[in-house]
Amino acid sequence: MNGAPAPPRLRIAVVLFALTVTAGAVDAITFLGLGHAFAALTTGNVLFLGFGVTRAGTPVARPAEALVAFVLGAVAAHTVVTRLGRRGGRWFVPALALETAMVLLAGLVVVLTSGQGAPAELVTAIAVVLLAAAMGWRNRVMVQASIPDMPTTVLQITLVKLLAGLLPGRTAEAREPALTRVRRLATVLGVFVGGVAGALLLRLGPGPALLCVAGLSGLVTALYARARRLRPAPESARVR
Repeated sequence: MNGAPAPPRLRIAVVLFALTVTAGAVDAITFLGLGHAFAALTTGNVLFLGFGVTRAGTPVARPAEALVAFVLGAVAAHTVVTRLGRRGGRWFVPALALETAMVLLAGLVVVLTSGQGAPAELVTAIAVVLLAAAMGWRNRVMVQASIPDMPTTVLQITLVKLLAGLLPGRTAEAREPALTRVRRLATVLGVFVGGVAGALLLRLGPGPALLCVAGLSGLVTALYARARRLRPAPESARVR
């Protein structure tokens, strides 16, 4: 990916911005509509578990479920993408498609059992587990893709790097390419836009909101699959 010419790199950044929006939306829907837990922001879940240790009555079941599901999703993705990568097979688009399927399944489970209303506890747990597994899967896939500064799910380090690149103090030789700054800014804005979109979509109900997010994710995956120049380079060709 690092050796790709500028136009394909920019288009890849646009695709990953859209995926970042979906991750932010999933977290907003999970936290606001399915109990106080995060699907992608595992830092929040770990903190909730820490709060539960010191403060009696703090809900920890949902964050614990999300954290375990996230780990299982990441482990599953690691097993699949590393094997396909070693064999030289296509793995990025199928990985995105599977993530979309998990988000879609979570939305269908909620809609079919609860319509537009708040789901029951068991349904909520199933949906949170599916969404957290999807985000764990996504995180491992993005590590494999090795696209700098666009993890699509977290932004702390990206935000710090963005600020470091914008603040004065660097020499002209040390200044980073404009595309690098664009990627970092797109990551921060993508999470924000996704959070806003997810909160607004919740007016439809958690189930329909998840179906909308799955639709966007599926659209991005389909467009990416049709653009040959956007596909990640084979693992052997990547610059590490």
